[in-house]
Amino acid sequence: MGRPRKNQTTSGAYVPKKVQGLPEQEDILSETDGLWSAVLKRFNKLCRVYGFERVEPPLLEDVRLYEQFYKNSPKLVQQTLQVSMPGKSLALRGNLLPGVLRAYYQQKVYDKSQLSKWAFSGFTVSQNAASELQSDFSFGFEVFGAFNHLTEAQVVGSVWEFLQSLGLKDSILEINHIGKEECQVAYSQSLQDFLVGKKYQLCDDCNEHMQGRVLNVLRCNNLDCQAVLSEAPAILDFLDEGSRKHFTSILEALDELGIPYQLNPLYAGPDGHSRTNLVIKTKFKDETIIIGEGGYHESIMQNLCGKNYCCFGFSGSLSKVRQLLEANKITAAREIKNDVFLVPLGELAAKKSLRLFRDLTVEKISVYDHFGNAGVKNQLKAAETYHSPLALIMGQKEAMDEMVILRDVKSGMQEIISYDKIVQEVKKRLGR
Repeated sequence: MGRPRKNQTTSGAYVPKKVQGLPEQEDILSETDGLWSAVLKRFNKLCRVYGFERVEPPLLEDVRLYEQFYKNSPKLVQQTLQVSMPGKSLALRGNLLPGVLRAYYQQKVYDKSQLSKWAFSGFTVSQNAASELQSDFSFGFEVFGAFNHLTEAQVVGSVWEFLQSLGLKDSILEINHIGKEECQVAYSQSLQDFLVGKKYQLCDDCNEHMQGRVLNVLRCNNLDCQAVLSEAPAILDFLDEGSRKHFTSILEALDELGIPYQLNPLYAGPDGHSRTNLVIKTKFKDETIIIGEGGYHESIMQNLCGKNYCCFGFSGSLSKVRQLLEANKITAAREIKNDVFLVPLGELAAKKSLRLFRDLTVEKISVYDHFGNAGVKNQLKAAETYHSPLALIMGQKEAMDEMVILRDVKSGMQEIISYDKIVQEVKKRLGR
């Protein structure tokens, strides 16, 4: 009897050499993936420009949060991954929006600020109807408090600018207004009456929706169902005067921003959305891909905390954005630019450069540092790659004499400057 194989247990089961990530999950490596780097940098830059503050809901929430969020969609509650602990029923983050809304009312932000503009992004995980894991890297914007249609248009404009700046020029913005709750009740009854005699022409899901939120029938992609809905009444005919005026105002604001849109009187967002409802989609190889959806969320807030806080937002998928960029063969070079490139030569110089790095960054000068053993030629070549206008070279002699060689990367001209003057000289060369 021979020896057991190296990669087998005594029971004969195969043991992999290395633990691999789950196939349903993805790693985001912006260092090696230019598209992810571009997506994340553009998103963060847009947040700064438009004044959206970062919010990060936790990975785990009380399962009751999702039960209330999906109050009228029990199937979506079932797709939430739940974790059982003694005395607690928890759920993994399958959607960022519930945690964002909860944070607003739980932290009583409404007492601290009249207007809050939040941005969020992160991984979400859930299971589909076949109990398979599905993961996404989601993003969103949400505004709370005292705002009007102009702030609403700004949210839409920020999302649109984000997608356009990445090169997704074929994106389509569809918009509708489904009114307040009373408008939706009246329209739902009319839509129900229209569909009741056509239930055999509808798919099973749509027939199920007719027993719950009938507006979900409008979200069906089945071609037979869409053919039936082409003759359905439009909710715009059921809007009150205030809703009509609000819809006209938001469309005029979008016109002012130069954002193209298509009116879709038969579009309704997910359960809990009210008033302005919008979707941004694109087509790829005859397939319609939804990037994200937006709307007002007061009714969701009512379900979560019992109060009708005014809030409007958009939620989408950065994973889909990344996939669309790749599918459309859109390339993105890494946006690498540093003010200064450090070139230490030897152990003593590397130690001195560590202090120099700190002194420069304190003055908000961006620095690329490499404290390895690469030669001076390779490091100066890298300085060109990183678009650094200045290189600071320090060898053994310079380190001992408290001196630094300042080199203009483009011209190759260089001079020796004492350490105590180098930061001010760099600021002068950079025009600061």
